[in-house]
Amino acid sequence: MPIALTQTSDDHLTFSRWFADTLVRWRTILRVMGVMLVVAVLAVIFIPSVYRARASFVANSSASSKLSSGLSGGTGGLGGLAAQLGVSTNLDPSESPNFYLQLIESRELLTRLLKSRFRDPRGASPRDSVPLLDLLRIRKKEPLRRLELGIKQMSKDISGKFEPKTNLVSIDVDTEWSELSAAVANRTIELVTAFNKEQRTSRARTKRVFLEGRVTLARSELQSVEAKHRAFYDQNRLWRSSPELMFEEKQLQRDEDQAADLYLSLQRQFESALLDEVNDAALITVVDSAVPPQKAQWPRYWLLLASTLMGGLILGFLVAGAGAILEDWRARNPDSAANLGGSIGRIKREIRGAFRRAS
Repeated sequence: MPIALTQTSDDHLTFSRWFADTLVRWRTILRVMGVMLVVAVLAVIFIPSVYRARASFVANSSASSKLSSGLSGGTGGLGGLAAQLGVSTNLDPSESPNFYLQLIESRELLTRLLKSRFRDPRGASPRDSVPLLDLLRIRKKEPLRRLELGIKQMSKDISGKFEPKTNLVSIDVDTEWSELSAAVANRTIELVTAFNKEQRTSRARTKRVFLEGRVTLARSELQSVEAKHRAFYDQNRLWRSSPELMFEEKQLQRDEDQAADLYLSLQRQFESALLDEVNDAALITVVDSAVPPQKAQWPRYWLLLASTLMGGLILGFLVAGAGAILEDWRARNPDSAANLGGSIGRIKREIRGAFRRAS
């Protein structure tokens, strides 16, 4: 039983008296700290370890974007100021680091990641491999529901950030096993590269196919105009002596020049599209591949012990302080305390009676 301090019912509860009453309840503080330690031990036992692996890459700009940025003055004036402030001057939003962060969190990429096979850390043979979805603690058996829950879990286990001034994108992956964390991080970068290559190559191929058709059409038009011009010369060998024929020859020459200029322009664009289809295939550079971490992110025993003791001390002090305030209130208001105690006792009896009837 706590030692009650002598006080009159008319005295107010001062801070010093409350602090003394709280310290008298040191057993309560120790009990709360003991409960906190038990909770921490149970957390260590039942919550699996967490290993965090990190990989990083640089989001580069494609050749076409660099050219467009240079022509628009992106490297000078406002473009230079934006670069100093960490704002990307790329004209293509899909080449910004923010795009890659959203791509990593997208349903499409997470689905591909969950269906990727990894070495099973639970098996003895290094040849055992299972989809990542099978390594997650998901109890649902319905495939679509399991996939949905797996996407939710991986969206929490994978996080990314980037440095605006360097465009360095970092990926952190948390799993229960050290080697699996590194493998998932590296696989994520592989999927980003593959997705990037698919999209860039598809876009460049579409442009190249379109220009290829326009070049073929322009070549045919040029050949047709040249054939007309040649036929004019064959049929009118003395055209210089006729003003009407001279005017017609100028028209044919102008049509031929326009057709030749159009053909050459499309041909240059077609050659540029061929180069873009190769140069724009991969736009990221891996800086650091993930390696298996040797130290777990959870649990960190000394940090957990220190935080548990400190938290238990603070919580225990608050519980003991609340008990001191309640004891003072009971001493000042005995009738109200008696009524409150009777109400609480009646509620307990009703609850016990309800449980008996239910059983």
